[in-house]
Amino acid sequence: MSLKKRLIIYIMLIFLLIMTVIGYILVVQQRDIFQAEMERRGKLLARTLAEISKEAMLIYEFSTLVQNVRSLEGEEDLRNAKIINNNGRILASLNRDTEGSFTDSDYSQDRKYWEDNYLITVETINANGVEMGKSIIVLSQQSMLNRIGYSVKLIIIILVIALALLIIIINITAEYFFEPLTLLAERVRKIPDDNFNIKKLQESQPPEELIELYNSISWMYEEMLMIRKRLVEKTQMATIGKMSAYLAHEIRNPLEAISGSVEVMKLKGEINSDGGFYNIIKEEITTLNSFLDEFLSFARGKSYDFEKININNLINDIFNLLKPMLRNKDIQLIKKFNNQDLYIKGDVNKIKSVFTNLILNSIEAIGSNGYVEITLKNDEDYITAVIKDNGKGIKNKNLKKIFNPFFTTKKSGSGIGLSISKEIIERHDGAIDVEAKNNTSFTIKLPIFKDDNNGKNSDS
Repeated sequence: MSLKKRLIIYIMLIFLLIMTVIGYILVVQQRDIFQAEMERRGKLLARTLAEISKEAMLIYEFSTLVQNVRSLEGEEDLRNAKIINNNGRILASLNRDTEGSFTDSDYSQDRKYWEDNYLITVETINANGVEMGKSIIVLSQQSMLNRIGYSVKLIIIILVIALALLIIIINITAEYFFEPLTLLAERVRKIPDDNFNIKKLQESQPPEELIELYNSISWMYEEMLMIRKRLVEKTQMATIGKMSAYLAHEIRNPLEAISGSVEVMKLKGEINSDGGFYNIIKEEITTLNSFLDEFLSFARGKSYDFEKININNLINDIFNLLKPMLRNKDIQLIKKFNNQDLYIKGDVNKIKSVFTNLILNSIEAIGSNGYVEITLKNDEDYITAVIKDNGKGIKNKNLKKIFNPFFTTKKSGSGIGLSISKEIIERHDGAIDVEAKNNTSFTIKLPIFKDDNNGKNSDS
């Protein structure tokens, strides 16, 4: 066999092997990511169905259970959704023919498993600590298989095109291109390790006849990066949704203060002369801009901007901001401070957002004719702030869940304010707790700021 034929065969075999490994790795990665996404969606749907069906299970309101199941129609890849009681009887199902019958499958435990081409997710429906039944979600992986099939076809097409180009080039100038082709093979082997660099190939100054092949490899690499990017974007959607809600929630508090201040200036007719309220507006705009900067830099993982904070002045500023909006509600803001200024080390905007959020929650709980009281006290190591109101209070069953993300008893609440506040306080090495005996009170403990020289809280 001639050297030319051997060269063609060897290079073809190497090229096919490399591309097969690359294709296999991409398909396996794509399959794993799709399966993980399906499992996440299945758990989310099952948990959501269980959550919205608690009350209906308690009072045996089967029509509501049917509506809950029907509300999931149209979900991508959803093959079936059903609710069963503890006896295995199907109370509601997208498959109406099975309602009222008993299931043959074992749904005794919360789990997720694959059966044929379906992902089955089981979630327990707990109401007041009592297991009432199960919510079951069945997702089809057909769309996942279709996408993987498309990727396999794309890889095969790329492989065929690249292989055809390779054969043509080797046939024309086998000996002349031997060394450049070796370099090309070495570069292609580095694709799975993310070390493939087209610029390095160009810097090697290959013959003009290889430019077309180099461009084909570059195009193939860009396609693989694009596929990988799409898969990563899907996993980021949940984070983006949470951050969007966080942004909307945090902007609302400063806007309330700005709106109240501008309204007072308008009523007094002193918009052009009242510098104090203009300062309030400027400070709140600064707060908004600072928060937006934090949101935009979230992906960069920037740390908190810690500085020395006078906690007395911070609370006084919040009270001054909120007083205008309370004029017509007959709600008193009461401060119980000692004569000593107290300092902490923290991010002033984040600490301010925590206290503002808690006070606004108290005001909303009161409605009208009441009070919000803040008490500040300290010991050698900690400052303790207690925010108490005489509002409608919090039910005992909700106390343990009050800081859980997305838990809310408000019709229009997002359920993230208190969870964000808890995270901020803990990032400051502090703690936050809630009590609801006679009145609702939130207790915040933060480390006291100490001078490096004497270790004491300082006014300097």
